[in-house]
Amino acid sequence: MDRIGVIKYNMSGMSMEEFLPWCSEKGVEYVELMRPDIWKDTGRKENRVKEVALLLRKYGIKVSQVAAGNDFVQPSPAGIEKELDNIREICRMVKDLGGCQLRLDGGWNKDTVDEKFYKNMVIDGLSRAAEIGEKEGIYMALDNHGKITNDYTLQLEAFGKIGSKYLGANLDTLNYRWYGYPVEKLTDIYRQIAPYTLHTHLKDGVKADTDFKYTPAILGRGEIPLEETISILKDAGYTGPWCIEYEGKDGAAGYSECIRWLKEIKV
Repeated sequence: MDRIGVIKYNMSGMSMEEFLPWCSEKGVEYVELMRPDIWKDTGRKENRVKEVALLLRKYGIKVSQVAAGNDFVQPSPAGIEKELDNIREICRMVKDLGGCQLRLDGGWNKDTVDEKFYKNMVIDGLSRAAEIGEKEGIYMALDNHGKITNDYTLQLEAFGKIGSKYLGANLDTLNYRWYGYPVEKLTDIYRQIAPYTLHTHLKDGVKADTDFKYTPAILGRGEIPLEETISILKDAGYTGPWCIEYEGKDGAAGYSECIRWLKEIKV
């Protein structure tokens, strides 16, 4: 399997200076970075973009995307504008890193915003983010994350209404499951999301009895039909990185096992 990627998340506390050589040693070609990896405080101009760009070149690693860490469910218009301003700024940073994509969240449930407004706020925020993407030449991959955008029908509605090639999906293979969809439904969801998929989070585990919880697993050892998912994405024309996300307590050691599994499968 080629085009293997890893997200810099749950990596046993590795610094960027430790993480990138680790990736190089493991044969990882792509990394997804979190916004604080390059811009810790959005209230200040100081950032690590130049440092990180040099490290990426040194180890021959490409950035698949940067997670914007945004939230379009805001109690005030000023809050939405702040989220969009941050997205504009991160677009410029991503280009300086040699990348062309952000990972977006839809938004998070909160007591200060009535639930009936969630969907429209998320779709409006995504529409405006896609406009920014068109101007900057940066793609926006919506994660199925949290309790709002794990509803795949909302994702499909957003993609259909907005209709921009700069907006698509970050398909997280596990999140639909902990959200509550049965295992038997997953491949149908993947087939519907696949034509819009710009990026992946290959993640495995077993849904817990408690709502919205799961037990992490090394790829191939949980209940997610990963090999079938990869085939579905390939059949849909997906050519992006196969980015691993692992949330087990053993962190980097678990990621190593996931990389090994991905290299060995025949799909």
